[in-house]
Amino acid sequence: MPFLLSQLIEAFRWMGALAVVGLHATNLFLNQADIMSASHAAPVYLWWFLTGFESGHQAVVGFFVLSGYLVGGAVLSRMREPKPFLSDYYLHRFTRVYVVLIPTLLLTLLLDFLGRHLFTSSEIYKGAMFEGHFTSSLLFASVLNLQGIYFEFFGTNGPLWSLACEFWYYITFPLLLILFAKNYSTQFRGVAFIAGLLLFIFLVTPESWFGFGFMLWAMGAFATLAPRPLLRSRLLSFMLLVSVFILIRLLVRGPAVEAYPLISSGADLLAAGAFVNLLLAFRDGPSEGFTILKSDWHKLLADFSFSLYAVHMPLLIFMRAAADQFFGANWVLQLAEFQNYVLAMGVICLTILSAFLFSRVTEARTAQLRRRLREIMA
Repeated sequence: MPFLLSQLIEAFRWMGALAVVGLHATNLFLNQADIMSASHAAPVYLWWFLTGFESGHQAVVGFFVLSGYLVGGAVLSRMREPKPFLSDYYLHRFTRVYVVLIPTLLLTLLLDFLGRHLFTSSEIYKGAMFEGHFTSSLLFASVLNLQGIYFEFFGTNGPLWSLACEFWYYITFPLLLILFAKNYSTQFRGVAFIAGLLLFIFLVTPESWFGFGFMLWAMGAFATLAPRPLLRSRLLSFMLLVSVFILIRLLVRGPAVEAYPLISSGADLLAAGAFVNLLLAFRDGPSEGFTILKSDWHKLLADFSFSLYAVHMPLLIFMRAAADQFFGANWVLQLAEFQNYVLAMGVICLTILSAFLFSRVTEARTAQLRRRLREIMA
């Protein structure tokens, strides 16, 4: 992979995770109801713009496309090789997901238990969003990565719905295309394809984001086969993506989406297409330029972006309950003032630090876990 493309991907990974954290932290700690009716300082408007729903949502759209580009693209490449690849592929995918998922669910269980029993004056855990979510059956469903597809999410960790979708894309995508893999017998390919098709039908049947998300994921995967981007210039491709994001952030919200729900899906496809073009422009472009991407910080921050996305919500809910307990819910819910922004920034920083420490014993151990599993399977 070209160095600048690799750096672009690393930069997007950590910035996308931060956008999701910023969205949820703002929803929990800042009341910006007067953003359009009262005068505010420029940084307040910037915060509102960067942490709105579409900012976080388009980050998730980007994650789906990027996952397809990296994982699905690798599947398409390995299918053309003369040797079997599924066992090694699934070993990589299972370890990548479960080295983080299992500890995440245990941390969610612990934080939710402590928060509900320590911060009794807070109503956050008793809200309708989390009603009935603290059950062992939902914990088991999340272990199977069925949250957001057939079951509700466990505890306070709603964002794990996207991980469930991606996990099953990992499983089904190579099976659906296995007929084109010449490195397996005809009988094996037929059985594997039928299994993948039945599994895909099972997963796409409930009303969820699984089907539409698969379209975005597949866009990223098949983009790797494109001979060139539609727009070759990296600078123009970047400006196109930024322009699309700004338009979506300002126009795709509120009454427009309620009146025309398909607007949101169209915006997602447009953003995904612009992001794909940017990836291809960096894949095919020269190695020089974009010096802002040539920093070790991108990899450092990207290396725990998965952990940050996985654990941020139970951490934020726990800290919101603590704020309710010590400052009072009315203080947290008042129209945001300077001290509220200070609290929100402090919460975000603490969440990032906690996720980094969490990643040291989970995400950073992925390669070690793979080696041990290979030894067991040998």
